[in-house]
Amino acid sequence: MASSASAAALLPLPLPSCSSSEDSDDGKHLPSPPALEANTSPAQQQKQKQKRRRQERDYNVAMKALALDGDVDEVVAVFAELKRTAGEGGDGGPPPNVLCYNTLANALAEAGREGEALKAFDEMLASGVAPNASSQNILIKMHARRLEFDLAWELIHKSGVEPDVGTYSTLIAGLCRAGKVVEAWGVLDWMLEKNCRPMVQTYTPIVQAYCRDGRIVEAKLLMAEMERLGCLPNVVTYNVLIRALCDGDRFDEVEQVLMESSTKDWKPSTVTYNIYMNGLCKKGKAKEALKLLDVMLGEGLEPTAYTSSILLNCLCHSSRLLDAIYLLGRSTELKWYAGVVAYNTVMSSLCEMGKWRGIMKLLTDMIKKGIEPNTRTFNILVRSLCVGGKFSLAKSLIHSQGFAANVVTYNTLLHWFYYRGKLTEANRLISVMLENNVAPDEVTYTIIIVGLCREGKFDAATAYFLKSLTSGLSMDVLTVLLNRLVYADKIWEINRIFDGKDFVPDYHVFDLTIRTFCRAGYCHYRTFYKLNLILDTMLKRKGLTAASPLVHRYCHCCLLPIASATAFYLAPSLPLLPFGVFRSFAKVYNIEAKARNKPETHPPLPKAYSPTLPPCSLPQKHRFNVLHAQPTWTGATDVVFFALL
Repeated sequence: MASSASAAALLPLPLPSCSSSEDSDDGKHLPSPPALEANTSPAQQQKQKQKRRRQERDYNVAMKALALDGDVDEVVAVFAELKRTAGEGGDGGPPPNVLCYNTLANALAEAGREGEALKAFDEMLASGVAPNASSQNILIKMHARRLEFDLAWELIHKSGVEPDVGTYSTLIAGLCRAGKVVEAWGVLDWMLEKNCRPMVQTYTPIVQAYCRDGRIVEAKLLMAEMERLGCLPNVVTYNVLIRALCDGDRFDEVEQVLMESSTKDWKPSTVTYNIYMNGLCKKGKAKEALKLLDVMLGEGLEPTAYTSSILLNCLCHSSRLLDAIYLLGRSTELKWYAGVVAYNTVMSSLCEMGKWRGIMKLLTDMIKKGIEPNTRTFNILVRSLCVGGKFSLAKSLIHSQGFAANVVTYNTLLHWFYYRGKLTEANRLISVMLENNVAPDEVTYTIIIVGLCREGKFDAATAYFLKSLTSGLSMDVLTVLLNRLVYADKIWEINRIFDGKDFVPDYHVFDLTIRTFCRAGYCHYRTFYKLNLILDTMLKRKGLTAASPLVHRYCHCCLLPIASATAFYLAPSLPLLPFGVFRSFAKVYNIEAKARNKPETHPPLPKAYSPTLPPCSLPQKHRFNVLHAQPTWTGATDVVFFALL
């Protein structure tokens, strides 16, 4: 494995002792710069040394800042710039040192680009830069994330680099993430045997593992043991505990933990209060969450965008819209930026309640504050105006300057136009939609088909469905149309669909058709012929007219239950199937009497019929008599079909 090869190349190095509390590259001594020219004075040499150190530090700090922001591509670009300036020679700049390589590799590893991280280590070794303990820790972290703990352990033993507290902490964190708490304790014991003093970062993953498993008592005991050993839990450790307490509705204990913070040498942060607020809001305790905001402000902590998001979502879900609007108005006072997402959250709740005037007021307010509305903002406004019956105003927004209507906008308007029976307006809007190069999606076609069927325009609905097939959309729209046509008894329109050149029925279409007809009551004897007409069209399209003559004859005699039962009992091979595709198997899953409040008295399935029965040659109007001439079973009126793979 590439990671093993890189790890094996790590050479024994004089490193800080295990008792060092340093876990990162910050504050460590930088490697010596290349030898300066002999003709420079000592003052000039010192000046050049300081310049090189500043450049190395500046590059490393810039890379770390970009990595914290998640901009890994910029980290790679800065590192490439560092190598380029170093290659120019002279005073161009120092070559990358181990700190820069570690920062690059760690940023790539955190972004999941582990292959590039390993290449960075290989490049570091090839350039003669010696790895340190932090280099080893990054490799161990990559192994731990992939649950390759054996490789991580092998790396510790074979690399020749003395593990430090960061090495052990990294391995413990990986084991805890994998749920291997017992193994993590084993690493901790081994660490103590090596006289390596644990830090709070060593214990916190174990506390988190306990909390994740709901073992809060064990987590508290471990934190008490940390205090006894002089390794005091920090705000991160307490945040983990508070999150677990909130998930368990143990808010009284959260209050107790916060009250004891002053005596236990830790101070709650904004993240602490965000966790607590989020826990309260999940349980619908909006009033308590708002009080907590005042407590947070009283301690001099400034709310973040995440704080406002938690509170606004909670207030909106609790239908406390006046409080949500009031909180938006306090954004300047609270020193947090209420952006377009915050306004959209409140507007969406106002839209659900039909308060389009309130949305217009908020829109005016956000524009005055210099907050630019986005497409979602306008879509919320369009929907609210439609709910309020302001169709002309809603439609005029499409042509507003600065608003690019998308398919959601048109779908909203189309839905309300069809809902109110405004077919002319809907047709015009479809034309505008196509003129603006907005492609209809499945929701669009579903809205159109439902609206047209509601108005009895089945021909137009069928035409739109066939048009959707040419657009490459899925067959989900067929479910909507088929239900509408079946319940409206539009058999010839269904035949038109299945006979269309762009429509190719498959197993799922056969299954859907049978289910839909049976749900609509077409499995009664006197209406079987309608379902058989549809199946006959589908069979012709699939080229399955050469199916078993016996089963096919029953289908044409309007004896679909008999045909299906025959296929079930006499089907040693697939060609007996009257419908479906390869590997499909049609069977009668349940034939039951519809007798109201009466026990079932008939057998679940009829016996197989003889294949020597004469073919049915009667005209369609006399086929009902054939039905009564054939053997039947008492009380069986409905058939529910299921297709099994």
